[in-house]
Amino acid sequence: MKKLLSIFMAAALLMSVMGIAVNAAEVDDSTAAILQVLQKADVDGNGTYNTADATRLLKVVAGILPSDEKYDINNDGTVSLDDAQKILRFVSGIESLVSDEDTLNLFNTSLNSVKKTKPGFEKNAVVVCPTIKVTTVGAPLSSLNVKNMEYKDYVNKIVSVMKTFGASEKDIAELQQSAVDVYKEQITKKTVKAAANTHYSYFPVNNLAWSSKLTADDYKSISYSLENGNIVLTLDMDNYSYKNYPVGTADDGFKKRQELPYGKVFNIPAFDNNSGTILNNISFKNGKVVVKLEADTGRILSADYSYTYIATTLSEKTEDSNLEMTTVTTTNVKESYIMGATA
Repeated sequence: MKKLLSIFMAAALLMSVMGIAVNAAEVDDSTAAILQVLQKADVDGNGTYNTADATRLLKVVAGILPSDEKYDINNDGTVSLDDAQKILRFVSGIESLVSDEDTLNLFNTSLNSVKKTKPGFEKNAVVVCPTIKVTTVGAPLSSLNVKNMEYKDYVNKIVSVMKTFGASEKDIAELQQSAVDVYKEQITKKTVKAAANTHYSYFPVNNLAWSSKLTADDYKSISYSLENGNIVLTLDMDNYSYKNYPVGTADDGFKKRQELPYGKVFNIPAFDNNSGTILNNISFKNGKVVVKLEADTGRILSADYSYTYIATTLSEKTEDSNLEMTTVTTTNVKESYIMGATA
């Protein structure tokens, strides 16, 4: 019974996920040029992009309103109908002000500057497992062979059997507690001081000198908007699935994890196989990073990361047991960083 209990307890694995943050930019010439274009597009200066910007620029071109070099949207040295048309196409969703390549450059540059400038920040992270599906074959009792049963429901079946076999209240309580603990939110709050030497440990990507190495092949879409005068960059990731997870577990796969698309910008989890289980397949889904920048300086004000990973683990039969257990664990990760902590 002890052996059976240990196998079930092993199935209650929950992977811990690292969390971290984002900040400002050392603005090079190319970044400054991108920021300038994005600032100019707010023609009426109300802090957002909309049709009023196009209308105002048309009035400038028509001579109804005075001209100014700040209305030279395409940077050709003159304020003309071309500038007004560029704004019209932009606010109509026909054309971007800057290319995806330039937007990604701004995104990467901004995030990578954090570990150089070392601003203070507040980190808030929440990791939660909403579901664990269990499939078993070869269990000592046929009633314990199930397919895609929720872990907490499976624990209830095991407890009934354990009581029949006279298991101790302590063993039963431990198993029942595991069914509570795996669904609990793991909340992390951290304040990192400005100029501290802990940015490498508490800002994505952990323990590396950079925070984003995304390329055009790694993501689904990237966009920008102006909200209350701040530039908001939104990056959405494609979904990726890996059979026979191609990186090592724990520290062995650290470098390889950073070569995966999600590993180039997120802190993705390391897995430990010492519990008698084997990580088989993993999927990364719904990845999103939203970075808010100060429009005139490019300084990062906040950054939000989110994604879901689905890990399939196998607990194979041993000399003492024919039980084969498969668990499919879904975990949602959210990390939020607000710049400005200095104390």
